[in-house]
Order: sequence, then structure tokens, then C-alpha cells
Amino acid sequence: MRRAFSRRLDKVSRSPLVAVDGLIQTLSEGPVSKLHQGKTYFEPCARPRPWLREEFGLGAEDHAPPSGAPMLRRALSSHMSRRWGQDVPVDQVIVTNGATHAISSVLHAVLEEGDEVLILSPQWLFAHGLVRAAGGVAREVPVFLELSDDPAYDFVSPLQAAVGPRTRAVYFNNPNNPTGFRLDREQLARLVAFAEQHDLWLIADHAYENYDFSDEGYLDVALLPGAAERTFSVHTFSKTYAMPGLRTGYLVTPPGLGDLLTKWGLYTLYSVATASQFTAYTALRTSQEELALRRKKAAEARDLTERLLTVPHTTVQGGLYTFLDLSGYGGTPQEFLHACIAAGVSLAPGEAFGEHCAGWARLCFTAVEPAELSTALDKINSVYASAYSGEAR
Repeated sequence: MRRAFSRRLDKVSRSPLVAVDGLIQTLSEGPVSKLHQGKTYFEPCARPRPWLREEFGLGAEDHAPPSGAPMLRRALSSHMSRRWGQDVPVDQVIVTNGATHAISSVLHAVLEEGDEVLILSPQWLFAHGLVRAAGGVAREVPVFLELSDDPAYDFVSPLQAAVGPRTRAVYFNNPNNPTGFRLDREQLARLVAFAEQHDLWLIADHAYENYDFSDEGYLDVALLPGAAERTFSVHTFSKTYAMPGLRTGYLVTPPGLGDLLTKWGLYTLYSVATASQFTAYTALRTSQEELALRRKKAAEARDLTERLLTVPHTTVQGGLYTFLDLSGYGGTPQEFLHACIAAGVSLAPGEAFGEHCAGWARLCFTAVEPAELSTALDKINSVYASAYSGEAR
């Protein structure tokens, strides 16, 4: 007799990027520029090292409290208070095992089984699965491609059509992965007004906060009138500080919810590795000049991509990606992706970022250094052009 088990995870897909890695092993005959990976070629802002207990209040052999090492939380509180221009109390700052764990913690805190989350789509590829793993129902609302075509697009109307009696939250990342579109102050204000109207939580994913290329500069939605009491601000050391293996992030919660958010961490991993927390603490000392230099290098990679890439793609206002429109390709999207791998460059399949995105592919322009990026873009252009020259794919 088969034992009973929870079927919740049956509804959650495995990472599509693992499948791309498998295709690389199968289809490539040489080195591959892995532009399907969401990363930067930048050096990490800090590396793990031994430290004295006096530096951090904890030794590497000590576990931190579930909410995070006290010295790191105080440092993050000061960091966010400077950025926001107002006090961010320590009890609203929770250290997490990266942004993924932060979002998971929020979802487990605010959802009952069957509750719904509206996801502004295309979206970060794990957002859908995190909602399902928390027992929720993900409702993708196409927004970013429409806004990319027309910044005046009324994106609130489809949100109004999607909201229902079980809707509890809205998830979005800004600047957007994978399109590179950024919501400006006026658009964020409209999103806040919508959340207020329906009394919804806002889950704001700020993974690409250092890579906003606009003149306006980065804006945390929590700073807008009426937003702070309903916004969970998600941050990570993976992108800004080029430390994805650190697996450290943090949450700024609405007032009074810090203890509640700590519980999911307590009952999943207890606390983030102390060595990772100390390294994050060290990375926070990175100068603003260094972070600005990294933003400049990312913008230069964006500009290089815009200059060389002939495949139709989204205009990038922030983040590390552009989204390739394959609707004009003379074959299927899968054939295009396979041909690119065979030519020596990998892209992420569009369907990973939304149910309506099968005809697209994501390109990360900071995954490799500029010289390699130029070569990779030439290969992509050649594959795209070959569909019209009669060459075999």
C-alpha cells in the first residue's frame, strides 16, 4: 500500500535552468557562453574569512538567532535608514537565506491554503512555484511587456479584473526580471492605490536595486504614501554585492510583523549560517563609489547589447536582462534555443517567466565579460538570421 504524502509540491516545477544545463551537455561541442544564468562577472564585494568574536559578537561555531545576528541586523537597520531617509527599526529587519527564502517566509506568513497572489508578469522564474509551495494560487497578470510597448498602458485594469475574494497579495520585482522594464514613481503609486483599495499586501522584490539605469534613480515602493504598512521589501546580497553563493538576504517588514516573519525561518533552517552573515556584514562596508562603478559596468553591457543585438528585444531601463521576441523567427522558439547552444551560447526559455511568454527568451548581459558578450551576441544574430537564409537549424 502506498503511503499518503502531500501533493502540494507536485504542482511546483523544477528549475528550467537545470534543463538548459542538460541541453548544453547534449548539444554543445565546445565552450558555451552561459547567458541563461542570472549573474554578473563582477568580483564579490567580500569573501569569507576568519574573524575574532569581538568583531561580530558571534564566532563561526555559534548559531545566530532566527531573526539574524544582532550586529548584522543593526547594520542593516542603519543601512536602510540612510537609504530611506527615515528610521527603520531593527525589529523590522529579518535576515534570510537569500531573497528566495525571504519571499517564501512572507508567503507562509500571509497565505491560508487556497489564497491567491497576483504576480505582475513576466516575473522572476521561481515566484510562481513559491506561491504554490506555500499553498497559494498564483494568478499571473501580464503587465511588463505591455508597459514596455506603451508606458502609458493602463496596467491597473487587468489587475482589477484578476482580483478576487481570496486575493491576499501582489508580487512584483522592479526593475523587472526578465524584461528590464522599471516601474516609475507614478506607476508604483498606482499600484499602491490598487493595493489599498483591496487591502492587499505588497511583496516587493528589490534584487536589482543597484542596477536602475534611469535618471530618477531607484525608488523603494515602501516610501510612497500608504505603502509602508502593507509592503514587505525583499533584498539580497546576490546581485548588488555579487555574492550569490553567500545565500544571504533580508526583509524589511511592515511595522509589528518581525516576530511573525521570523517563525518560518525558525522552522525551516533555524538561522542563516553565521559565516555567511559575517561576510554580508563585511560587504555592507562596500563604498558607494564601488557600487556605482558596478552599475556603470552593467549599463555598458546593456548598451553593448543594444548596439549589437539584431534580434527584436525589450528596451532595458534596469536590471541585468533583456527579453528576446522570437515571434519573427522562422522556426520554433525551442529550435532557436537549441541552435544557439549548438553555436556556443545559451539563453533561458521564455516560458519560465510566464505562461504567456513561450515565444520569448531571456538574455543576461552581465553573465560574461564584454569581449565574450560581443562574440555571443554575434552568434545569436547569426542563428536568428539563418532562419531566413535557408540554412539548416
